[in-house]
Amino acid sequence: MKYNRMKIKLILMLSIVSNLTFSQTAACDGILPFEEQNGLLTIEMESGVLPSGSNWQTGSEADPNLAGSTINYIYWDGPQSFNALSGAPITYNIKINNPGTYRLAWRGRIGTGTSGGEHNDAWLRIVADDFYANNQNNSTASPQLEPRPSCESNPDRDCPAGSSTNGYFKAFMNRHPINSDPDEVWGFVTNTNDGSSFRFIWATFNAPGNYSVIVDARSSFFFMDKMVLRRTDVSDSTAFNLNNPESSCYNALSVNDVNKRVAKIYPNPTNGKLEISDLPINSNLTISNISGAILRKINTKRSSEIIDISDLESGIYFISNSDKNNYFVKKIVKI
Repeated sequence: MKYNRMKIKLILMLSIVSNLTFSQTAACDGILPFEEQNGLLTIEMESGVLPSGSNWQTGSEADPNLAGSTINYIYWDGPQSFNALSGAPITYNIKINNPGTYRLAWRGRIGTGTSGGEHNDAWLRIVADDFYANNQNNSTASPQLEPRPSCESNPDRDCPAGSSTNGYFKAFMNRHPINSDPDEVWGFVTNTNDGSSFRFIWATFNAPGNYSVIVDARSSFFFMDKMVLRRTDVSDSTAFNLNNPESSCYNALSVNDVNKRVAKIYPNPTNGKLEISDLPINSNLTISNISGAILRKINTKRSSEIIDISDLESGIYFISNSDKNNYFVKKIVKI
């Protein structure tokens, strides 16, 4: 009988742990971050929130590399924007658990035309502690590039040949849409630097936390299926396996009902002041815009704070708390 009681207790404990772990996962809604596990992130591009009223579109077709599967992808069918951002960014929020340097590559194909050098790119920015590119599968190898304008004042880094702007790389592929074998038209190919392709794009995350990947339109009809971030200790063959599932989204507010505090924000929408209540003491709040740029950092000393955002333009913003036990991201609307 004693053995049976111990066995029952063990089963109950495992069930509780399982439920707590499962409760961290929530339906992806474009705001909750995709969670890195074991040095790997896999994100379907159509899982991002396509800006309303923009020329971002979705499409699908049979996958030539995975029998019986369908590729769902996004593409831009508006005017091309070669020298400036289009102003229609898609922000993918991510949660890094294991700090380090990660390589980014997306799977795409040229969706129109007969050239391997057209309709083949998008603007890319990773909001991380470092964002750069080189031409070797070694994150520390030189030479290294970083986007304009930061490269113009960094003596250790070069600027890309060709376009880069506002912290974005021009990120392109070069698989020919006509002359390639049918099973090679789609591929994990992400280069930057015209004329001398640097095909390794890296982002360094110095601490666990929440970051973002931002994609803006450059070429029309460049089809983008999925993107992968893999840490340097994960191989490309593992990261680019087409059978890998999409990473789950993470909602820390659902974890540990005993200890969590669910912050409340009022009024929202607002024309100026926000009252935030039920905050953990000594919270570190961050306000960012829809492109992921951090606009303000606030350290709170009380469980309730009033924040004035009357100086911000009308639009959508995000407020987040970096406390690992009470992490949240909430959308706020300034009118």
